[in-house]
Amino acid sequence: MPMKISNAILLLVVCVICATFNMQFFKGLDDMMGEQYWVVDTTRGDNGWYAMGLLPHLKNMNKDVVKALNTDDDPDNNLAIYSQNGDFAGNTFYGISLGFALIMYLIWFAFIIGFPDRVDPYLLPRRIFTIAVIVCCSVIVNLFLMRITADFAHDPMSRIANISGHHASILFHAAGIWFALLFSALGTHTHSFGEVLAPDSRKWQTQANEKFNWLFTLLGLITGLELLLFKNRLALPDTAVDYALWIIWVVIFMRMYGFSPKYWIKRPTGIAIMVLGTLFTLPVFYMLERLTGDLGAGFASPLLAQMFGPENRNVGLSMMISIYLVFWMEFAAAIRMNGPLRKTVSQSH
Repeated sequence: MPMKISNAILLLVVCVICATFNMQFFKGLDDMMGEQYWVVDTTRGDNGWYAMGLLPHLKNMNKDVVKALNTDDDPDNNLAIYSQNGDFAGNTFYGISLGFALIMYLIWFAFIIGFPDRVDPYLLPRRIFTIAVIVCCSVIVNLFLMRITADFAHDPMSRIANISGHHASILFHAAGIWFALLFSALGTHTHSFGEVLAPDSRKWQTQANEKFNWLFTLLGLITGLELLLFKNRLALPDTAVDYALWIIWVVIFMRMYGFSPKYWIKRPTGIAIMVLGTLFTLPVFYMLERLTGDLGAGFASPLLAQMFGPENRNVGLSMMISIYLVFWMEFAAAIRMNGPLRKTVSQSH
């Protein structure tokens, strides 16, 4: 049964508010940095940075002072830079970062808690606990990645928090989405006393050939699309990250709408929400950047032009499209509009 339009709007509004507040938190971390570096404070002991600890003692130091120490002839006074302004992606790539946060909150609220129309008072405490565990797992994983990056960083001027070209907010949200999908797939938030027996796998009929044929067909199409976007400067320089998001879209799309066109044509409403929602989102962020000047839209962007040169002002477009395709696809599922048309179902009986 599809969700009422009022509940669908409420879910979308709550996710947007939470994601915006979340991104402003990361913007605040960037603002705290200013023109300083956060560097590892070795005067306060080993603090486990190269042993068991994940988060070291940090101190603020002027960038020019750090650069002078790290580029002189004495390697003993080099400082390990933990982060600088821009590593937490508050306004940088705002549309992209916000898209990750939107997906994360949509999964938490709609699929784990059941908000706004399927909140189970009996299961709510354990579902909230599940979200808390997801947050902790995401934070620990990101700190662990930063620790690894620090241990393998040989350039004294390297930024530890900016891992493999990512930003901390994108990493946090991506990890949150990954763990949320994992916990949801495992059913850890829906366990009850009325467990049922698992189905007998010996009675399953395999459709593996058809699934794999269409999976690799879609992967081939998005590979060609990614190459086309990259050659026309419409994808971020870190192509592997950009391509990974398109792969995620393929996997979720096949899980959501079936694994061949004969299933896709029966679900036009969900696919229309995915496509039209994405087409609606892009001009919204375009206008937002025109009005604010600093909330990155991912395309026709002064921020991207400033960072990568005017010829690269559209390099965020590919990631913007893939992220919002995933978001609106998940939103269609959250409001239960991704299933086959009723007319199609009735004809099949």
